[in-house]
Amino acid sequence: MNALRRLTYRSDLLAMTRFLGLTNVLRKCYYRWAVSPGEVLRANLGGIDVQFRASTPAEFRGVEGTLVAEQDFLQVLISTLRPGDIFFDVGSQIGQFAVPLAKVVRDEGQVVAFEPEAQAYQRLLDHLELNRLSNVRVFRQALGDQNAAGRLFVGGRSCPSLVLHLEDAEQQSASEAVEIVPGDWLRENENLPVPRAVKIDVEGYEYAVLRGLQRTLADPACELLCLEIHPSYLPSPVTVEMIMEFVKACGFTNLDAPLRWTQIHMVARKSASTHVAA
Repeated sequence: MNALRRLTYRSDLLAMTRFLGLTNVLRKCYYRWAVSPGEVLRANLGGIDVQFRASTPAEFRGVEGTLVAEQDFLQVLISTLRPGDIFFDVGSQIGQFAVPLAKVVRDEGQVVAFEPEAQAYQRLLDHLELNRLSNVRVFRQALGDQNAAGRLFVGGRSCPSLVLHLEDAEQQSASEAVEIVPGDWLRENENLPVPRAVKIDVEGYEYAVLRGLQRTLADPACELLCLEIHPSYLPSPVTVEMIMEFVKACGFTNLDAPLRWTQIHMVARKSASTHVAA
């Protein structure tokens, strides 16, 4: 089963299914093969036992994707965070990172999760309850670089985005109204602590999120940034180089940015001299 699972994540096969318009059909077939109706999925994410309910093919793919495609981020975060730490999960989806990392930081720490999409937000709350977690604070707002009203496009692709991608243009009507707020503004108004680590996965809206979190990211207490960059979804004139320079300007000197299929998985750290002792 593991071999078949990894096969479904091969970039050439994914590109072919998108070209043929078979993505949704094959995702539904795979979901029916892999999951029993009403089944609670029990997984070990980086040594942490977690439980999820995947009620749709997209939710199942989201949980499984963390196991297959995003283990690099998860392993880095688990090895870095300690009990009592603060973690910001921007683009939390249904809790694939928030749930295991809430168990890592324990009750003396806190996870702050941001998920604007209505269904994912509710599923995130469900999964926190399923895992009996009380140290996660959830905001149903999208982070950006200004206070504004926005549209979250939920059609076409498996992950919603504030950026309308070309292949989703015909599904513009599949969207939700969301509130966009700068992360610094929200943190300061809600008296949230500066996080030790931040994960951002926002499907092309990365630069706006970073700009709105600049003071937080530049704080010496914020030591680690895990950022998923989607080069083909970045709005003009944003480039990967602009994002990397911005991250460096926030004090992150050690950047590792390998390509993972069509995304770049950036792990950015500050030098030891700028760290605040845990």
